[in-house]
Amino acid sequence: MSERTIHKVNPVQIKGNDLMAFITYGKVKAVDADGLRLIVTDILGKEISIKGKDLIENSLSADQYQEEQKISKTKAEEIFIASGNKPLTVAFLKADGTERVLRGRLIGPGPLGRSMVEDLDIDDPKDRIRQVDNRNIIFLIVDGIKYVVK
Repeated sequence: MSERTIHKVNPVQIKGNDLMAFITYGKVKAVDADGLRLIVTDILGKEISIKGKDLIENSLSADQYQEEQKISKTKAEEIFIASGNKPLTVAFLKADGTERVLRGRLIGPGPLGRSMVEDLDIDDPKDRIRQVDNRNIIFLIVDGIKYVVK
């Protein structure tokens, strides 16, 4: 796979409920007006404070993107599988034909073109594992880019 562009987080664009990673995963509970201090609830429910432009700009977001690219299904699957442990948003068609949007992180590829993903919008850590059908990805947000399947 060729080298991909990665955009840094823009602190001014952060808003409540954005999913971001700072070594650990957390949901933004509050943002100072300048975007340089965040109050975050980690995935275990502990509240932490994140301060500093460098730390925030070098964090990762499942929600924020500065660029949109149209890509093939094959490319979407490649990028999805290569996302590793980064926070992401993925929209895909479920087996029943309904669209599902999931914010979380890839755990690993699974059987028959599906991947195991941890859904970080689910409160119970024991009930977060979901399957995503790699072949039916509609869009993917990772590394500051929204990839839309054409």
